[in-house]
Formats: sequence, structure tokens, C-alpha cells
Amino acid sequence: MFKELQIILKRKLQRIIRLKPFTLFLAVSLINALLFLILMPFLGEHGFNWVVMENNSDFESADYFLCILFSLGKKDVYRFGVDACYSPLSYAFFYCISKITSTDKLLQGLDLLSIPYEDLIGMTPKLLTSPYQLLAFVIYSIAGIALYIFVIGELNLEKWKGYLLSLMVLTSVPLMFGAVERGNLTMYVAAMVLLALVFKDSSSPVKRELALLLIAAAAGLKFYPAFMGILYLKEKRFKEAGRLILYGILFVFVPFVFFGGIDGIIELLNSLSSLAIQNNYRCRIQFFKGIIMTFGISGMIGNLLNTGFICVLIILMLVTGNKTRMMVYLAAALAFYPPNAYRYTLLFFLLPLFTWAVEEAEKCSSSNYVKAFLFSSIFSIPTLWGIITHFRLSFGYYTLTYVEFFIYLAAWGLLGFTILEDITEVVTWYRSKTCKVKRSGITG
Repeated sequence: MFKELQIILKRKLQRIIRLKPFTLFLAVSLINALLFLILMPFLGEHGFNWVVMENNSDFESADYFLCILFSLGKKDVYRFGVDACYSPLSYAFFYCISKITSTDKLLQGLDLLSIPYEDLIGMTPKLLTSPYQLLAFVIYSIAGIALYIFVIGELNLEKWKGYLLSLMVLTSVPLMFGAVERGNLTMYVAAMVLLALVFKDSSSPVKRELALLLIAAAAGLKFYPAFMGILYLKEKRFKEAGRLILYGILFVFVPFVFFGGIDGIIELLNSLSSLAIQNNYRCRIQFFKGIIMTFGISGMIGNLLNTGFICVLIILMLVTGNKTRMMVYLAAALAFYPPNAYRYTLLFFLLPLFTWAVEEAEKCSSSNYVKAFLFSSIFSIPTLWGIITHFRLSFGYYTLTYVEFFIYLAAWGLLGFTILEDITEVVTWYRSKTCKVKRSGITG
């Protein structure tokens, strides 16, 4: 009887072990989401406090409304200082929303430039009184989410996997409890970059050109998606790279005509420089500069290390022979290099996730199981981690919540594991080459 039970358990364990990495990734992600949904009535408000950024609702949809307020400055937008550090194309987008919802009329006569930043954030309830403002925010969020569902539909995946992947992305920490909760434009930028990646190698010339326009528009909205151009240079698609530069110049610089002109460019560059040299990023694990400042490295040495970090990532992108690893390096450049980044920039790690899902995730290798665990840790609600840590909120440092700690440990872990894979591959190649030389010497 006992032996029969052992055999049954062994067979069941073998079936679990035989779960393909992508299926395991989906299972862990959806179990976490389901557990969170079950526990929410017991956790109450604390559940949302635990999972959202900074463990409170004080800044709910703050990025969305602040961008609307800043956009009303038009040619004076960059006089708001370092807080107004978005591109003019971004402010043009939010200015259109302000016209649709009559926000400009609601705030007519107010000198927004004289209002302190904290008071601008506090104006959200006032903005909600403008016609259809809440509806506009809902449409803005739904449209952003719909883009991800559309991108997943374009992937070469079985239907049921596509549906479950869509559900996972919808409930993910970077999207739902990051970009959507703050109303941050990164949800659109990341979706545009993902769609560009899908269209980039299409047989249709229209889609390939659309990929260039999407990348240029994404760079026009947030600047740093310009790193996507490295993919074209690596593949020696120089004509497309040239057109991408041209489109990029149009999307980045033409909107300055309406938002400050040459003075606006200078003011924005000053703001971005101020952000880059700030020294108050201790324990900000969301970006590389915050990591090195946590170890007490700042000033010129810190800036040099930060520059070295992005240079190393670019070199790794160019030399790696694996597409998923290349996407990890690209995602790290997009998510970890910009200063003052937050969890929604982890949406760029959907680049390697989608690449891995299509090209590698069905292979039952140990490295793929590690990646399945790391990807699920980055994107799924870490409910099991919450149970282990009793749903504690913060470590006492700005933005460093228990959720932040877990998902960023996984994101940095994925980058480290990817580098280790490439190093292992190089060492293996070198050893095999050395062995062949020795054998040829012996036979000679």
C-alpha cells in the first residue's frame, strides 16, 4: 500500500516537474493574482496600501493630472522646474485632454507657476470637477491596457496562452499597480515599443515602417526608447536607422515650437541635468544610480559609474547572440538607467518576456525554469511574499516598499542571470576551441 502511494506521488511530481517553463510562469502569476483577490476582503484597505506605490493613495492618478496642469503652461511649461521633465510631445498629448475636459477653462485666471508642487498635487479633486474628467481618465487607462492586449494578440502564441498572458499583464504590479494607478504615460510608451518590436521584422513593408514611427513617437514621448535604434544598427539595417533618426527628430523637436522653443529646450536640458546629478537617491533600488548611492557612491564617480553602466549594457546588446538576452539588456537600459525611475518602467521587461515566450519558453531547460520564476516575480502580484512577510508595508526609505524590494530583486536578478548566461557561453566556447587546438596538435 505504501509503495503504491509512493509510486502515485512520484508520478504526480513528475507531471508537475514536466510543466513547461511558460506554463509554470503563467500558473505562478495567476495563482498569486487569485490569492490576492481571495485575501482582499480580509485585508481591506491594507491590501491596496500594501501593493500600490508608496503604500498610500495620496498620489493616485497624480502623474496624469500633473501633466495636464503642466501642459496648461504651454510655452512656459519648463519653467515649472525639474518636476516638468516630460517631452513637449507628452505635454501636447495632455494639453489635448485638458481641452476635451475644459480643464483650461476651470483653471482660467490661476497663476499655476506660482503654486508649489505639493499644492499642485492637491488640486486633483478640483480637476475632477471639470466635465468628463473622470471618464477621460478611464478611457485613457482602458486604451493603454487595450494596447497590451492587442500586442499579445500579434504574438505567435496558442490562443489560451495569449488569453492567460493578457490576464497576467492586466493584473501585473508594473501596469495595474504602477502605471495605471499613477496614470503614467509609460504604459503607452512601453506598449508602443512592444508593438514596434513585433512589427520590426514583419514581411509587410507598411508594418516595418510603422515600427519606425512607433519607436520615434515613443522616443518623442519619453526620450529613452531611442535605445531601440541599437537593434537596427546591430542588424546593419542602416537605411531604416537613418529614417528612424529623421522621424525621431520630428517627434522630439517639432513640438517645442508650441512649448517654449529654444528656451524650452535649454530649460528642459537644465531640468534633466539637475535630476541626473541629484544626490538624494539612497535606497532607490529602481535605477542604477540609486543602487550605487545606497553604497555611498555619488558625485563625479557616481555619474561616471552610471555612464559606464549604460555603455556596458549597449556593448552586451551588440555582442550577445541570443535574442531574449539582448531584450533583457535593452529593458535594463530603458528601466534602470533613467534617474528617479519608478516601478512602471519595469513594463519594458515585457520585451524579453514576450521574446522568451515566443522563442524559448517551451524548452524544458534549467535556465528557462529560472527565467519563469524571475519573470513571474517581476510581474505578478507577490501575494506569497506578502503572506511570508505578513503584508508589511515599507522598509522606512522613500519608495522602498516590501513589494518594491521583491519585484526589483527579481528584475536585477534577471539581469545578473542573463549576464552569467552570456559569460558561461563564452567560457564554454573558449574551452571547446582550446580542446580542438590541442587535439589538432596531438594528431598533427
